[in-house]
Amino acid sequence: MSGPDILKEVEESLRAEKAAKVWKDHGKTFIAIAIALVVGTAAQSLWTSYKTNQDALSTSQFLDSIEAENAITSLGKLGATQKGTGSALAGLTAASLAINDKKWDIAIENYNHVITNKDTPQSFKDLATIQLASLKLDHDTSATADSLLALLAPVLKNKKSEWYTRAVLTSAIIKASKGNNLDGARADLKILKDRTDLPASFQEQVTALDTVYQIRQNEKQNEKKREIEIR
Repeated sequence: MSGPDILKEVEESLRAEKAAKVWKDHGKTFIAIAIALVVGTAAQSLWTSYKTNQDALSTSQFLDSIEAENAITSLGKLGATQKGTGSALAGLTAASLAINDKKWDIAIENYNHVITNKDTPQSFKDLATIQLASLKLDHDTSATADSLLALLAPVLKNKKSEWYTRAVLTSAIIKASKGNNLDGARADLKILKDRTDLPASFQEQVTALDTVYQIRQNEKQNEKKREIEIR
């Protein structure tokens, strides 16, 4: 089911007072779509920033690495030998290809390299941080809500970061799905809902996710009431 389809179903089910069933049937899919929003504009922003600040990494080097027999390894090596945006572009691309191949550990390694490279521009570090937190949320069983939020903390503290809103959204998803902290998740979403400078499509996604979390809160409250009644 595509992103637009599930969001449309959520909205229709809400009107029909069947949102609880939608959450039960498609909750994980909905969360996955919300996580995808974090990186939805990454490629365009990444390329724009690279073209603006192009450095040692030449187009031919980058294309040769992508077309190599083992593109992930080639790009990873390129990211380790280049500086600045060149290193970041190669590392982030290597991580993306690794994710496509379900090589989670390699993707994590490349994101960490981008983050820890002292020559990487802050914007790229912030993007890699959000990507890494989202990846760990799904594929690192040892990751806790606290550890993921600690990872995101530098981006969340910098409201001037171009990735701040994505970090807040990711924080909300982590709190709800990993920490079972719906109050905290909805507090994060309120920060985004109160913004007047965000695209309407993004606001719609945030509102839909907030509604789902509200439904889950209501379900938990009803369960507690039933437990009290039984006692």
